[in-house]
Amino acid sequence: MSIVLAILCAWVLGGIPFGLVLVRLLRGVDIRTLGSGNVGATNASRAFGKARVPFFLLFYVLDFLKGYAPARWFAAWFGLDAGAGPGLAVALGAAAVLGHCFSPFLRLRGGKGVATTTGVFAVVEPLALGVALLAFFAVLAVTRRVFFGSLAIAVALPLSAIVREPGAAFGARWPVTVLALAVGAFLFWTHRSNFARLRSERAARRTA
Repeated sequence: MSIVLAILCAWVLGGIPFGLVLVRLLRGVDIRTLGSGNVGATNASRAFGKARVPFFLLFYVLDFLKGYAPARWFAAWFGLDAGAGPGLAVALGAAAVLGHCFSPFLRLRGGKGVATTTGVFAVVEPLALGVALLAFFAVLAVTRRVFFGSLAIAVALPLSAIVREPGAAFGARWPVTVLALAVGAFLFWTHRSNFARLRSERAARRTA
């Protein structure tokens, strides 16, 4: 029963829409009416104009911690045995990511899961996360779009997790590999609206 409660609490914590709450308190604006309508850090920071960057970092850190805290501390807090391998941290982290994307406070809607995912991998596979973040910033520098950088994370996370320790990737560390592969595919799915917007932009340029 403790593990079920821990996973449920991870989902609820992941579901707290910090960007939505803080923008409403500080600016009196519902970020679901701005930009993409997403409740994640990128869209939430749009409400602050020229001060966008520091607020993006604030929202990103808060969403990061929603994944980091369950993966790092919930096993101890709920009296669970975390010594048997990475599976428990993976399950708790996955619950947090799902909570962010399917928030119990927003009728099972939410953000795209990038920041919360990086929080989880800072615990379960920090080296792979480092490689993925390098890929993010490299792609962002070239494209100037967070969307493409996020997709770079989706590709780099599973690849680096497998390549780092291929012998254990589908052995002792299989929960991490499965999470990385699932999260990579999931991030592509949560960014489907960005793909649709990109297609619309290209169609508009062709007809212009």
